Amino acid sequence: MSGGRGPAAGATPVGLIAAAGSLPVEIARGARGLGRRVVCVDVLAADPALRELADAHYAIPLGALTDLIDTLRRHGVREVLLAGKVDKLAAMREARPDAEAARALRRPPDWGDAGLLGVFVSVLEEAGFEVASQARYVGHLLSDAGVLTGRAPTPEETRDAALGLRIARGVAALDVGQSVAVRRGVVVAVEAAEGTDEMIRRAGALAPGAVVVKVSRPAQDARYDLPVVGPRTVAALSAARASALAIEARRTIVLDREQLVAAADAAGIAVAAIAPDGHTPPP
Repeated sequence: MSGGRGPAAGATPVGLIAAAGSLPVEIARGARGLGRRVVCVDVLAADPALRELADAHYAIPLGALTDLIDTLRRHGVREVLLAGKVDKLAAMREARPDAEAARALRRPPDWGDAGLLGVFVSVLEEAGFEVASQARYVGHLLSDAGVLTGRAPTPEETRDAALGLRIARGVAALDVGQSVAVRRGVVVAVEAAEGTDEMIRRAGALAPGAVVVKVSRPAQDARYDLPVVGPRTVAALSAARASALAIEARRTIVLDREQLVAAADAAGIAVAAIAPDGHTPPP
């Protein structure tokens, strides 16, 4: 365990179960900004910055579910947030489930992201925790509909984005992945267990100039796994020589927006947030 800044007086602690990426850091900042203490449990490669942001910080292996629950209870946590990217393939190789986790893993019909996360949420709720929406603390990072960059998508890119949106929603409904790449009406790559950035790299090797579309699941649970894009996404797009990125408005978290836009503009990549009806307002 390591301690961070002193707790906000009288605040009820928030439990943050964190994995990789910048989103857990943003959630911790959002909670601290509202005067909440943060008890962070790093389950898999969480950002070291959380050690300073959190009032209490623990590194507990992903499969040690009993230790995780006991730690949160010991701090009086009632509200829990889940955030961060889990490398599912690495987790499958490295996880050593305790008895509680082994029982939980017998529940889902498959090992899809939604099934596993849904079971994890159920276990936490049965233990007496409220699993809160990520948007409670980072709602300001959800993008409104419109063009984010200086360059709007071309008509051809817009057509590819519309096709990608339809395909990606179908793939997400099957709990396969949440992103696809399209080039001139051809679906070039579909995200699976490798994650969005690796899918983008694969698409770049097959068809430079593709449009990448990232969506939420049709019945997305706002408490976990909202789609996230950030400067790292743009770096992958640039390396793959992709031409545009389309995301769903009000259903996608945009991290470090100024940096994302600056990097996309420098690379000539158009970024647009598409409304639920498929319409993208002009910049």
